[in-house]
Amino acid sequence: MSNNFDNKRPIYQQIIDRILTSIAKGEMAPGEKVASVRVMALYYGVNPNTIQKSLAKLEEMGYLRAERTSGRYVTSDAATIAALKTRIPDTIIGDFVAEMIGLGIAKPEIPHHVKEYIERVDKDGKDIAN
Repeated sequence: MSNNFDNKRPIYQQIIDRILTSIAKGEMAPGEKVASVRVMALYYGVNPNTIQKSLAKLEEMGYLRAERTSGRYVTSDAATIAALKTRIPDTIIGDFVAEMIGLGIAKPEIPHHVKEYIERVDKDGKDIAN
């Protein structure tokens, strides 16, 4: 995972987004113990207070739960994780549509651009994920 952060958004929010993506992808399994604040701070190359803030927000959001003496864990609530898997694509699509509109592309034209892109990538044999 790249630790390059976008200067346009707070680092703690970007860490939240990365953790949420890991949960949605199953890289962090339901009920799995989360690394300690110190370990995560070293991993991301940020101040432990930034990690603490991110994890506290994730607890408030219901994606993590804290156990007093044994650390934090990913929620085991399947409904919460399922909702997350819907929320992330909605956010990505919303950001994409806003960018397209910002470029002056009308909403009805956006699906055409997406379809053309997918067809072009498939024809070229490129992997869309890269």
